[in-house]
Amino acid sequence: MNKNLLIAALLFIGCSKNSEESQAQGWGAQPALPVVQGQATFSMSGSEYYVNVMGNTIPRMPVFPSLSAKGGTARGYVADLSGKPLKGAHVGVSSSLTGGFYSNGSGLTDDNGYYEFTIPTGAAYFFGTAVTVTYNETPAVMALYPVGGTTAFPSGSGVVKNFVLLSYGPANPDEVAQQPNNESNYYGGALSFNFNINYAGDPQIPEYLPENGVIEIELIPVGIGLYGESKSFKIRKKIGNMNTFNIHNIPVGKYTINAKMSDGRKLKMRAIGTKANVYEHLGLKPDNAVGTSTVTFTPNHQYTPVMVPSFKGNWDALEIGLKL
Repeated sequence: MNKNLLIAALLFIGCSKNSEESQAQGWGAQPALPVVQGQATFSMSGSEYYVNVMGNTIPRMPVFPSLSAKGGTARGYVADLSGKPLKGAHVGVSSSLTGGFYSNGSGLTDDNGYYEFTIPTGAAYFFGTAVTVTYNETPAVMALYPVGGTTAFPSGSGVVKNFVLLSYGPANPDEVAQQPNNESNYYGGALSFNFNINYAGDPQIPEYLPENGVIEIELIPVGIGLYGESKSFKIRKKIGNMNTFNIHNIPVGKYTINAKMSDGRKLKMRAIGTKANVYEHLGLKPDNAVGTSTVTFTPNHQYTPVMVPSFKGNWDALEIGLKL
């Protein structure tokens, strides 16, 4: 894989309160990775403002070593989708008692991907479930998926919870149903496009897009993604009265991006918004491109693994302005 693409090299080094059992448990044979290849095409009407290109299917999970619950203890494993244990991943728990008192516990995974720590008494839920990886030469905090989907539990009996680093997929299904247009509800990357419109009867501005036009965005992988993904995507968006639209849940990687009108006119692309040029090697490169550029996704640059909400992605939609 090109070193400029996804390299699952962990930057956080540390150990949780592990036990000898962690070292004894072995990782067995793993199933083949899901195949994500070919091309998918989507057509958006004038009233649609987002598309989820990978749907709401979660990839199959790796096979984890077996663990039993220990009273008052949170324990489990963290791995990537191929079943490779991840060292240095952060897993935290927050517990609340009657009266609004909160207490926290957390740990980092060891060489075997294992974590273990004491759960504070109360109604507990996981938080800060994330790991730092190198993505296109940049330290990027990526959220972890809780296997089985639940993150809240009573503290007394203890809990075993495993986590997986995904390159795409929906997070909390209840929140996806309520806010399908929210990029943090997916583990894949996100892009947001903004433009001005020439409406019929108004003074026509050359760089504005026509009200009756159709925008074509094409994403073609450069190399392969985190788990060998090579799928490309083509999105056709009818403008109508919408001056923005989003593409969500794109498998994390690096893409060539082509932007044009359906009549062949190339579109100018410029990174805009709060994430424009925040990262030296992420985002739209080169910026201010005409017709073709490359794009990578932007994590929330203010978040450390401790701060990432559980059962949420950590990608911010990169905003791209379009002009003729």
